[in-house]
Amino acid sequence: MQSDERMERAFGVLEDERNVFRSALGTTVDQIDHYLAEHSQSANGDSRRAAVELGPFAVDRIDVDRFSQLFRTATLDGRVRETIERARDTIAELAGRNSDLFQVAVKSGADLGSAVARAFEEIGRAFVAARVFDLARAGGYKDRRHARSLGSFPFSQWTSRERSMAPPLVVTVDGADLECATLARFMDGSTHVVLVVQGEAPPAPLVRLITPGTYVLQTHDGSGLDRLAGWDGPGVAAWMPESAARFVHDPSAGSTPADRITVDHMPDEKSVRPVSGTSVFQQLEELRQLDFLATAPPALAAPAAPAALAAPAGGSAAPPAPPAPADKLAAWLLQQADLPDAG
Repeated sequence: MQSDERMERAFGVLEDERNVFRSALGTTVDQIDHYLAEHSQSANGDSRRAAVELGPFAVDRIDVDRFSQLFRTATLDGRVRETIERARDTIAELAGRNSDLFQVAVKSGADLGSAVARAFEEIGRAFVAARVFDLARAGGYKDRRHARSLGSFPFSQWTSRERSMAPPLVVTVDGADLECATLARFMDGSTHVVLVVQGEAPPAPLVRLITPGTYVLQTHDGSGLDRLAGWDGPGVAAWMPESAARFVHDPSAGSTPADRITVDHMPDEKSVRPVSGTSVFQQLEELRQLDFLATAPPALAAPAAPAALAAPAGGSAAPPAPPAPADKLAAWLLQQADLPDAG
């Protein structure tokens, strides 16, 4: 299956997640527009609206101008208004983007982790714009510092709430550049990353990302991506060549790695060949680590009861057991406190 077909299928599986993010951006734009409208009314506009709302009853009875002042919303300072408009425009621009906001194409030989970091920085502009809006309306906006921050916002500065709102990324990458360990720093909140791998690749690179709360999937046909999309936590999937290992680590499946990992295919170690900078030894280590994690340990035998201490042949009593560590510590404490022996 060609990469563009796999990309299309991956985007289809993750569509609901993307739509939730877009919807949140659209709602934020509406809220900012409403705020700007509320704070841009002139005094004459307030008076006319009050007169209309009060109707004929107010004529010659109520001073409409003074009455409207009771409910007038303070207008915004020009600089603050401009700042809020810039924040609104930033969010609106991201909301209007097509799939390119959620798609990463890693150039051959480029660093996978850096490419993903740049994509999250771009998405993060929505979060920092929302922060700037909150600061501006609260009077805490610092013009130069926050104006610069609208350009990009790295994942390392996102809050836990922002990380829980992260949209999914679909990444095309050469198998030779599949340095998956660089993705560990993004496995937080609800981040989902799907790697569409092109060309020859190591057989089990994602094993390095298995942790108790991270959903990890290697597939050769896209199966399992729907379960990743439904996982409310961090996760990563790789659409691999058929020669690679196929497995899933589902954090909800049990308390031990063997409970959580299901291996559908394990390649023959003899078929492993060097892939770019990844040696045979490194690839075999990943395969063996996968096998080790997926294999349930043998049940531990119950410890044998200690044999009774028998008297030696001369009938003399067995030597007394040495004092327990707690008794030794208690004796030391009593000695340091210069207290009489409690015995």
